[in-house]
Amino acid sequence: MSTVVRTVQPKGEGLAGCTIIDSASKIIESYADYLTDESGFGPSSAERLVFARSEKQIALVLKDVYERGEPVTVSAGRTGIVGGAVPTGGTLLSLAEMNGIVGIRRLPDGRLALTAEPGITIAELNNRVARKELGIAADLVTRELRSELEAFVTDDHAYFYPPDPTEDTAHLGATVATNASGARSFYYGATRKHVHRLRICLSNGEVIDVERGVYTAADGKFEIVLGDGRSITVRIPSYSMPETKNAAGYFVHPDVDLMDLFIASEGTLGVITEVEVILRRRPAGILSALAFFGSDGDAIEFVRQARGDLDDQPRPGAVVPMALEFFDSRSFDFLRRRKEEEGASSEIPELPDGARAGVLFEQEFEDEDSLMAAYEGWEELLDGHGSSMEQTWGGMEESDLTKLRALRHSIAEEVNGVIARAKAKYPEIHKIGTDIAVPHDKLREMFAYYHDTLAGMDLEYVVFGHIGDSHLHLNIMPVDLDQLRVAEGLALQFARQAVKMGGTVSAEHGIGKLKHEFLEALYGEDGLREMAALKRAFDPSGMLNRGVMFSADLLT
Repeated sequence: MSTVVRTVQPKGEGLAGCTIIDSASKIIESYADYLTDESGFGPSSAERLVFARSEKQIALVLKDVYERGEPVTVSAGRTGIVGGAVPTGGTLLSLAEMNGIVGIRRLPDGRLALTAEPGITIAELNNRVARKELGIAADLVTRELRSELEAFVTDDHAYFYPPDPTEDTAHLGATVATNASGARSFYYGATRKHVHRLRICLSNGEVIDVERGVYTAADGKFEIVLGDGRSITVRIPSYSMPETKNAAGYFVHPDVDLMDLFIASEGTLGVITEVEVILRRRPAGILSALAFFGSDGDAIEFVRQARGDLDDQPRPGAVVPMALEFFDSRSFDFLRRRKEEEGASSEIPELPDGARAGVLFEQEFEDEDSLMAAYEGWEELLDGHGSSMEQTWGGMEESDLTKLRALRHSIAEEVNGVIARAKAKYPEIHKIGTDIAVPHDKLREMFAYYHDTLAGMDLEYVVFGHIGDSHLHLNIMPVDLDQLRVAEGLALQFARQAVKMGGTVSAEHGIGKLKHEFLEALYGEDGLREMAALKRAFDPSGMLNRGVMFSADLLT
């Protein structure tokens, strides 16, 4: 292990093959979609749009922007909801066309590692891996790589990349930059756990190649040696992070792995140009079911036992949850009302009578014996909390999962539909959604705090999400500007309450340009100043994703 990393030569072709639009008006006219993301944040603008196809092109663009002292916003699939990919001037650098797989190898410890460019989507990556047709360009296939490809194709096992962000059209590089997670992160962990190596282009156009376990801090610092012999000293902030699932702020501790500084950095320290991820053997099958309960409390206690939280009620030995997703009673009431309003044309599934809350659970199995053991274990759990396997939707066949998928998507889609109708009348309207996770022993308290605070308020809201990680999304649907202002204040209040409980203000979506106050609530003013100092070490002019995570004012 070392604390000193030296820059390397960028790979690929120069600017001759790069598409550059040097006209703000033409960008608005022909590329307006690139000025937005799913957050609706604005207003946005860019004087130049660059579609990079190689690491060298990224390096040359960044070097040029660095020398001119202009801001640059990095754009990928634009599926984020906190405004991180929305430019507010300067250069917009799109990585969407860097979407290839470039390598595969067995690591010395036997794990299978795949290397891809940042613009490939999670869905496409897993599709290619599943088909064992990686599509690696012929000019990249060396004799060594050809041997690794042959070994992969002839391997009897199937493989997949475990992180499962809710939006599988998200781009790989962006999921690394935000440490994305999803329903199955309860079992597999968030993205960070599955990344083995990164290539990163720094703000001055120089490139570093970092592999997990090779570069770790000593005495709280690293040294980066540049191509001209000068060096940068990077000092690690001293603030403490929450112990929950977390995607807020830089990942730090005194002996942090250099690679971990860039994961969840939201593109503020460097541009990820290549990612090596660890693949996992695909299980023979997955048991998936949506169980229905008579109350929110019954559903939450079921989850607590399934997670192994209850000393006096151990979970059955065969139960190993892969995912635990929660839908509260207000979510079900909301869907019932929307189905009635939509009438015969509604695609919302008909919920069972008496269903007041739901928990979707999943578990891997390898053979019929392990499947039956898991089934019996879950049945025992359900019986203890007022439900049963007979009261579930789901199974293992594609046809069995249709209603389950429809319900999962219906809630989010219907919430967005309510917001869209309000937005038609009040353009400023947007959904207010929390991204809070708390320690497991605070789950019931946080859930009660939501409801107690909102009781008596004329606000439509639902609660659903990744309960396995005690990560629930409260979604408030304001219908006018007065409700919007109230909801915005409540979101910050809820975030501060989560921090008091030892939780995080963002467990998967990041901070972006929209949640600066939330990050300050988590780390305080001193923590933000330390983050700004870390950014200045990598990016002295503050040009990379300016305004993401914290205000640019902190960099002056």
